[in-house]
Amino acid sequence: MGTGTTIGELVDLRLADLQTGPFGTQLKASEYTHAGIPVINVRNIGFGEIRDAKLEYVDTRTGDRLHQHRLAAQDIVFGRKGAVERHAFLRDEHDGWIQGSDCIRLRFNGGPLLPRYVSYCLLTSTHQQWMANHCSHAATMASLNQDIIRRIEIPTPPLDVQRKVAAVLSAYDELIENNLRRIEILEEMAQAVYREWFVNFRFPGHEDVALVDSPLGPIPEGWSVSALDTLAEAVRGLSWSRDRETESDNGTAIATIPNVGRHLSMEGATRLSDVSAKEWNRFSLAEGDVLMIGSNGN
Repeated sequence: MGTGTTIGELVDLRLADLQTGPFGTQLKASEYTHAGIPVINVRNIGFGEIRDAKLEYVDTRTGDRLHQHRLAAQDIVFGRKGAVERHAFLRDEHDGWIQGSDCIRLRFNGGPLLPRYVSYCLLTSTHQQWMANHCSHAATMASLNQDIIRRIEIPTPPLDVQRKVAAVLSAYDELIENNLRRIEILEEMAQAVYREWFVNFRFPGHEDVALVDSPLGPIPEGWSVSALDTLAEAVRGLSWSRDRETESDNGTAIATIPNVGRHLSMEGATRLSDVSAKEWNRFSLAEGDVLMIGSNGN
């Protein structure tokens, strides 16, 4: 098999198995419930992990009927439409869940590849670009099928090397998850303090401050109500189009809608040439600025 092994080679040797999700006639929308056995759909597939927001469920009877679509720990699940560069690696807590109609499940049965190692290989930019090239088909929405998955080639070092790679990267993943949980706790604490101080007006020393009327209702004495445009300057975002004159490999990054979330992430951001950045200096951001997205994306 050389230095790499294709998924198709392992499937032919029965060392791996591919299973497409149930057809719409097998799993109808009316069969979803508010609780029960979780169903993984394409929106729940992240980059190696499960996104559990907006999970759907089925009852035990439906789950038993769809037994061939039951998932197990260390399965890898792909989305068939749209997010073809993503996949989910299932952990012990996902054992027994069900794959949705828009998913394809990959399961290994021993052989030369460790599932966790394969999952990390699927997270590389090289693989994601390969998937984008093979799944676009000049269509508006990229699509994935078993034939494309069979052609995926995975480097095949000895199993002990694969274990070391998976162990090191898993340790980093665990550290990242722990830090993210800490961040969530700190954000919840900050929100709780904000509600107490600026909504319920129970700030330190509030017992000695009277409430007075205002256009917004009772507020602490000494506080005032002002329009935002009297306290800050609002600048509408830059309108621009991609061309050779504006883009640069190592220029100034431009923040667009995909970069704006709970935090500003500039990974993969388009960068402006020095000339363009200087010309559009009035749109430059500074520490303490707030970015907002309007209903029309502006």
